[in-house]
Amino acid sequence: MQNTDCTFICEQFTEYHENSLSSEIRAQVDTHLASCPACTEIFHKLAEVIDTLHNLPTLKASTDFTSTLLSRIETLKQETVWQKIYQSSYTRVAGYAIAAGLIVAIGINIMIDPISPMKSGLQSNFAGEQVNPNQSDESLVEVSDSSANQPADSLTLQNPTINSQSQSMQLVSGKK
Repeated sequence: MQNTDCTFICEQFTEYHENSLSSEIRAQVDTHLASCPACTEIFHKLAEVIDTLHNLPTLKASTDFTSTLLSRIETLKQETVWQKIYQSSYTRVAGYAIAAGLIVAIGINIMIDPISPMKSGLQSNFAGEQVNPNQSDESLVEVSDSSANQPADSLTLQNPTINSQSQSMQLVSGKK
């Protein structure tokens, strides 16, 4: 199709083929088809398709076609909601959406709190703080059970200061 005239002419095909156009519009279509080979070809191909469809053999349904179809429809009506959901394509889409959401959440978590590379000679504890392995583990907090040395069971704090990379915390005993 070359322009809006071609579009209008091609829209008239069905009525033209069925001879139901007014004489005025039919004359306009005939004039256009005489001067436009593209529209003439389209009309010719569409007419061939319609003729082929009209010449198809008539299909005869089996005698029990209607009862089989109605039985199948009744079976589909009896499916549970869960069966319909499971067979639905929406289930797969929802699964993909949940998976994508988890991936995005993990990505955001990594961006917000990335795992930082450790400096050489340092180890990481469970809180994410880096600890110097040369320093004894007892330097953070030493708590010992002194019940073997004293008659009463009590705990004593050996070093009341906890040190991390940027902070230091002083522990205070509840005794006066």
